[in-house]
Amino acid sequence: MTRAVVLVTDTGQLDLWRVLLTGQEHTTAVPVVLRRHDRRSLRGWAQRTEVFNTDERLDRLYTLTGGWPLLVDRTHQLYGELGDPEEVLRRLAGMRTDRSAARAFVEATGMYADPMLAAGYRSIVEAFEGDPADRESVVTAIVYKTGDEAEARWVFACLDALQVFDHEDDAQLRLEPLLRQCVELGE
Repeated sequence: MTRAVVLVTDTGQLDLWRVLLTGQEHTTAVPVVLRRHDRRSLRGWAQRTEVFNTDERLDRLYTLTGGWPLLVDRTHQLYGELGDPEEVLRRLAGMRTDRSAARAFVEATGMYADPMLAAGYRSIVEAFEGDPADRESVVTAIVYKTGDEAEARWVFACLDALQVFDHEDDAQLRLEPLLRQCVELGE
C-alpha cells in the first residue's frame, strides 16, 4: 500500500521551503507548487461559473487578476454581491490605483514574508524592468543584491514558487505585470 501526505504551506514555513526547494537535505518529499490560472484555466473557471465567458471579458479578467487565485476568488465573490460582470471588472481595475489595495494584494502573495524575497524582487525590477530574462540572468541580478549565490538561488526558487514570473517559454521569465504594478504602487 502506498501512502501519501499532502501538506499545504504558506510563507510562514520558509525554512521548510528552503529544504524542499533547494534540495539542501536529502528527503523523499516532493514539492508541488500551486499555480496561478493561465488563460486556459481561467476560461474553464468562467465556463463553470457561467460568468465572464466572452473573449473580451476573459481578456480583461486575465489582465485584471493576473490569474492570481486570490483575485479570481474575489471576482467570484464580487459577482455574487453585485451580479454585474462589468461592475466587477471596474472594481478590480480600481486596485491598480488604490495604494492600500495594491499593498494588501502584494502582502497576500507572500512576497514580503522575508526581507530577502522583497530585496530579490526589487533587484529583478531594477535589472530588467519589465523585460524578459533567462533564469541565470535573474539569479545573477539577485546575487548582485545579496552577495551570496546560494542565497540568491533560494530567493529565486521562492519567488518562482510564489508565481511572480510569467514563463514565456522554456527559457524566458518576465515579472508578472499586475504584481509588478501593485508593488510599484504600494511602495
